[in-house]
Amino acid sequence: MDSDAAVPFAGLTGRGARIAIIDSGVHPDHPHIDAARLAGGVAVGKDGTITDSPADGPPLDRLGHGTAVTAAIQEKAPGADCLTVRVFDDSLRTTAAALVAAIDWSVGQRADIINLSLGSTNAAHRDLFLRATERAAAAGALLVAAREADGVPCWPGSLP
Repeated sequence: MDSDAAVPFAGLTGRGARIAIIDSGVHPDHPHIDAARLAGGVAVGKDGTITDSPADGPPLDRLGHGTAVTAAIQEKAPGADCLTVRVFDDSLRTTAAALVAAIDWSVGQRADIINLSLGSTNAAHRDLFLRATERAAAAGALLVAAREADGVPCWPGSLP
């Protein structure tokens, strides 16, 4: 058996793909970040208000989680362009309105993959997330998110 056949996506770099990373921002000067592959970004307030990224770079990560997620994605897909969408500012908590605005912004930026290393267990938000994921799917974007936490469904990751 060919050694590449045993490894899914062996030899692929993500070149040509746009990946939106909805998280806490990114530190472009971090040694594990390829700043040349950062393709812009925004900050999203808890009310869903979008603030354009400053001219000097993407929304800065104050918590470290978004930088770690971006580094992991860049390690596996070094040729992909990464869009930074900061929904976490001073803690790893946000609102459904912010997440939906972030998903919709990512769709508007023609993201091929929208990564949320998070999820809400609040079932009251299910339908709101369902409509956002349907808009993403209609645009051809693949949404990647946590499916469950301790056996409890997480939204939007538990949606089809």
